[in-house]
Amino acid sequence: MTRKFFTLEPEEEFLGVLRPSLWTLLPRIFAALVLVAFPFAFWSSLLSAGLIFGGCIAAASLFIGMRSLRDTRRSYLENGVYITSRRAIDVFAGRSAFRVTEILWSDVDHIRVARKGISSMIGYGHVHIRGTNDDGFSLVAGPLWKPDLVVTALPRVQ
Repeated sequence: MTRKFFTLEPEEEFLGVLRPSLWTLLPRIFAALVLVAFPFAFWSSLLSAGLIFGGCIAAASLFIGMRSLRDTRRSYLENGVYITSRRAIDVFAGRSAFRVTEILWSDVDHIRVARKGISSMIGYGHVHIRGTNDDGFSLVAGPLWKPDLVVTALPRVQ
């Protein structure tokens, strides 16, 4: 099923996507690969526990691992902050939820970089795009590698 996240307005140009760094997904990918490899590595042990019981454990492990890999891939490819020449669009596509929020560049108060913890020592941080409205609406993209470069590449705030 193909979803349209957003459509570009006339004379609007797509500039890029801010996605979390792929390194932050490595623990999830590693755990899913362990679940996928488990039945193959311990097949004889699973068979000694019984064909039906061992087969059910192997099938459950494969199912959970493959579903986790699929969900991780989907969250990386679909989720993010899409940057156009007129607005920033935050897309969240979960397993059962789908949300699209946007903020126009003319409504942006300021853009700042937030760093904390160990990730700041190795160059990671979050980009906060804050709106001028009374609600204090903001978009947060991250963790991103070298967020200062991302901020300088964003369109100039009016």
